[in-house]
Amino acid sequence: MVRTRFAPSPTGYLHLGNARTAIFSYLFARHSGGEFILRIEDTDRERSRKEYEEMLLKDLEWLGIEWDEFYRQSDRFDIYREYVDKLLQSGHAYPCFCSPEELDREREEAQRKGVAYRYSGKCKRLSPEEVERFKEEAKPFTIRFRVPEGENIFFEDLVKGPIVINADDFGDFVIVRSDGSPTYNFVVVVDDALMGITHVVRGEDHIPNTPKQILIYKALGFEVPKFAHLPVILGEDRSKLSKRHGAVSVKNYREEGYLPEALFNYLCLLGWSPPNTEREIFSKIELIELFDLRDVNSAPAVFNREKLTWMNGMYIREVVSLERLYELALPFLQEAGYSLEDEEYVKKVLDRTRDAYDTLVEMVDKLKPFFVDEIDISPEMWSKLEELRSFEVLSLFVEKLKERDLENPEDVRSLAKELQKELGVKPKEIWHSLRIALTGQLEGVGIDILLSTLPKERITLRIQKVLEKVS
Repeated sequence: MVRTRFAPSPTGYLHLGNARTAIFSYLFARHSGGEFILRIEDTDRERSRKEYEEMLLKDLEWLGIEWDEFYRQSDRFDIYREYVDKLLQSGHAYPCFCSPEELDREREEAQRKGVAYRYSGKCKRLSPEEVERFKEEAKPFTIRFRVPEGENIFFEDLVKGPIVINADDFGDFVIVRSDGSPTYNFVVVVDDALMGITHVVRGEDHIPNTPKQILIYKALGFEVPKFAHLPVILGEDRSKLSKRHGAVSVKNYREEGYLPEALFNYLCLLGWSPPNTEREIFSKIELIELFDLRDVNSAPAVFNREKLTWMNGMYIREVVSLERLYELALPFLQEAGYSLEDEEYVKKVLDRTRDAYDTLVEMVDKLKPFFVDEIDISPEMWSKLEELRSFEVLSLFVEKLKERDLENPEDVRSLAKELQKELGVKPKEIWHSLRIALTGQLEGVGIDILLSTLPKERITLRIQKVLEKVS
């Protein structure tokens, strides 16, 4: 059975690149009828934060990524110690008593010679007696993995193709820090092996780690999984995606009113596209059916916020149900302080205004006239009203409104034509007068939609307030 995992570190918010990794790993597991595991990699005690872990879980759940098993590395230290002992006993690892100052001098010497630094390996030549003496003296030490010299480590990457790295490129590396905490390259192997991970899907920045991990797999007698290293995500200037390109975390996009379905869909298309189709909008079920790691492009993907915003607007207008839109919009409308007691009215507003906004934050501003009757009309807008024949237009409109109901935009347009004909005015004098009186602005949701949605008494109340001042 295929078993994949997503293993974030709780040292910051969920980045879009990591979110895409989680999505690809999840889709591959589900497509293969397998299982998806979530593992929090919190061995970095200094940088790991509980609030980041909580936000990671919240963001993944918001995106609709369900996991079959959950683990936290900080709960597994006893297991890691057991496997460290195995490596020490088999001679695949050894204690290193080199001080930070000694290691700094080695790095400086390598820099002076213009060569890449690798640990000299002098502690692996210590005798058992010297090791015991240093331990009795309570000299701090790390545990290093003994890397076979000159060995070429080969693996067939499912995205990048065949990769070969020589062990001399990195040398003996630390697997346990001097404070006793295990390092990433060691614990990830133990966890992936014990959890039965068959496919490791992660970013291409992990390629240099892979040969180290393969050596540990083999030293412990574990089966080596298949690796799929995903291409980096670039900004539109083709530099690595970063904060200078705008929001880069899932949290940012959630708070800015993007729909989880739209962000999930868009991230899927960064570096992957299903064969034999030019479609861009897919449900999660369709994505599970279509996704295959063989279709992932090895070239970098370019993030385009404008394209994401377009897709989000498409989801609002054409994809999500009214019930789902209401569920997603409600927290934003509540945060704005709008009166939402009448659920049917709120849904009616949402349904009739879908074309007017691309994000839920934009929605809050656009829908204000539907929920707030205290309209702020600026001096500039008052001047506009005075330029128009607003008193006549608004007065006649209120009179005619008493005799009829405006059930739909067509009713509103029909009434506007009557006013235009009876008063002998241009269409803009009708529409501008009504829009300013009802919203205080000259732009926004179609005034025919507003008038056919707002209750008649609220329309009349707003216009009467304006008439009192215009007259």
